[in-house]
Amino acid sequence: MTKLLPGQKKYDVLVIHDNAYSDIIFDGNVGQSFLKTEGALDVGVEFFSLSKSFDVTGARISFLIGRKDIVDAAKKLRSQIDFGMFLPIQKAAIAALTGPDDTVKAQNREYQARRDALCGGARKIGWNIPDSKGSMFVWAPVPEGHGSSMEFCMELLEKAGVLCTPGSSFGPSGEGYIRMALVATVPVINEALKAIEDSKIF
Repeated sequence: MTKLLPGQKKYDVLVIHDNAYSDIIFDGNVGQSFLKTEGALDVGVEFFSLSKSFDVTGARISFLIGRKDIVDAAKKLRSQIDFGMFLPIQKAAIAALTGPDDTVKAQNREYQARRDALCGGARKIGWNIPDSKGSMFVWAPVPEGHGSSMEFCMELLEKAGVLCTPGSSFGPSGEGYIRMALVATVPVINEALKAIEDSKIF
């Protein structure tokens, strides 16, 4: 983030940081806010979503913090395009944010166990996937000789029955990788890895 600030000042652009995954972090690391960077409050704002940290994707609740004039402008805009959030959901969000974080920690332990099963298991069958540092996704490199990210996803689906998302779906920078979600349990992840191993893709 410190590298971003000089460019912002030079080109006078606003930094809008989507910080949806800062609570889902592994290996004893601590998630960070862009706004902790010196000077960030002068140039940007940050969104924080409860969808990932508290598993309430259907509630569609988040908040915006940062530079006051930008937050004020966002409040004005929001008041013209929406009727507000259902009050019980707001109260539940307050309780989640101000209460104990044991559920967030428990969720992190589960996601890390799934990450360990996926990345460690893949390496055992010859697919070198580095451990992800956080979030509910693993970005795995497409092995050499397996074509584009789309082609490799099709190979996994057709030969092993495992469905993944091609990195190219997220733009040119995603090419060369596929994205796998850590939403399946460890036994299901192990089953998928066994199917990949049995398919002789590697």
